[in-house]
Amino acid sequence: MDGLHDSVSLKFRTKKEVSLFGAENVVFKPKCMNIEAGKYVVLMNVNDAKIYGLMPGDRVQLKKGRKSITCVVDLTKTLVKPKVMGIFKEVKELLNLKKGDSIQVSALPTLPSVEAIVRKIHNEKLTDKQISSIINDVVHNNLTEAEVSAFLVAAEINGLSLDETVALTNAMVNSGEVLNLNKKFVLDKHCIGGVAGNRTTMVVVPIIAAAGFYIPKTSSRAITSPAGTADTMEVLAEVEFSMEELKKLVTKAKGAIVWGGGVNIAPADDKMIQLRRPLHLDPLGVMLASILGKKKAVGANHLIIDIPTGRGAKVEDVNEARNLARKFKEVTDRLNIKTNVLITDGSEPVGNGIGPILEARDVLMVLAGDGPLDLREKALLLAGKLLELTGKYKVGEGYGVAKSILDSGKALKKMRQIIELQGGNGKVKVSDLQPGKYTYDIKATKKGRVEHIDNKNISRIARAAGAPFNKGAGIYLHKVKGDFVKKGEAILTIYAESETKLSQALKVAKTFPPFLMEKMFIDELL
Repeated sequence: MDGLHDSVSLKFRTKKEVSLFGAENVVFKPKCMNIEAGKYVVLMNVNDAKIYGLMPGDRVQLKKGRKSITCVVDLTKTLVKPKVMGIFKEVKELLNLKKGDSIQVSALPTLPSVEAIVRKIHNEKLTDKQISSIINDVVHNNLTEAEVSAFLVAAEINGLSLDETVALTNAMVNSGEVLNLNKKFVLDKHCIGGVAGNRTTMVVVPIIAAAGFYIPKTSSRAITSPAGTADTMEVLAEVEFSMEELKKLVTKAKGAIVWGGGVNIAPADDKMIQLRRPLHLDPLGVMLASILGKKKAVGANHLIIDIPTGRGAKVEDVNEARNLARKFKEVTDRLNIKTNVLITDGSEPVGNGIGPILEARDVLMVLAGDGPLDLREKALLLAGKLLELTGKYKVGEGYGVAKSILDSGKALKKMRQIIELQGGNGKVKVSDLQPGKYTYDIKATKKGRVEHIDNKNISRIARAAGAPFNKGAGIYLHKVKGDFVKKGEAILTIYAESETKLSQALKVAKTFPPFLMEKMFIDELL
């Protein structure tokens, strides 16, 4: 394909070797293209590249007056003529290029960040400065996708040391804005995910805020799940805010639940996640830095981490969970974040509702003193442990304090304040939240007990039904593990906002069964 092939040269060049344009800059005429490249890249005619000794992936500096920008070179035979440079939207806007302008172009040596990436490929330990150079160039789009991917692969294969992980975390924090509340206690929580439902954040935050502690919670949208916390909170209120707006929210209500992608927190991480996702890469050190960088950026100094473990969860083996817990502790100790890590049962969904509206209904019911017992109990456990971390309560007292706040209605009142401050209806009722009108009950084909509800298959079905993009789509669980069901009794209901989506969900359900029934060897006795 002509142009935009994103090639990369990892050959080192020194400043002495880069005399490609001689003593002075070469002047090119820009050809502005109405295309977004997603990075700072320019197109050069292959004949110019031969003359100046440039290869795809080399970097040049473009200047117009006092403005300059570093770009990656890509080559073309036909899209631009010699002495003309193809300019994409991002570069055009930064240089404010207009018709008739000229640009000065000079070659640049290999970036220090690229040299650092090559060293990591060869399993060398990187310094804080080298890691900072990588993250800085990721933020400023100075690295190609191939180069960033090379770093991620190297981190996956060779791993990151504790020093490198801490350095990467701090570099992530420094890549964006930080929230400075200047408070002694700033609390936060995190779950590594992988469990359908599990909307504990939306119960924990109002409990902690009602207890008088600050908890600026930045949450994610769904990647492979039927809903992230931000998707579910969006049913009740706005979730996209600037850092200054987040500070005002937290100052007033002590708590907030916002989408982390809307706040300029650790932007380098967001860029790296875009490359990690299609490659299915999750290097441990990068994952730790990704999570903890965002906690550090909001000023958290007390943190509870939930590692759901068990059949079908992200972490299935308890020994692996314990190792991950130790890694979290090692890094947070270095970051001066007082942390408690809980290994919880992640073998089945938490709550009855799966999908934004259905999960929001569960949350409101729990806050009102009703709703799924497992969601209530897990949220109380996490909130209690987080309260104990502050030292204000003895070990074993936190659960009771959290329960008292929840049962008194203070948490619900606080949640209504948070919803209203975030632009939602603070008086919202469960009955106001109606899921999709197209439904289908999946029923037991025989009597017996439910042996297992499969997290991954539940998520597949709910997403096929339209979640999280269709807020009313999802699944409602009528039964959980161990429940006895009669033949023909509904175990779960699928909700969709269109017949087409419902049909798609049913096809997925046939391929990926959402539950298993226990084998009954004495059926006649039941």
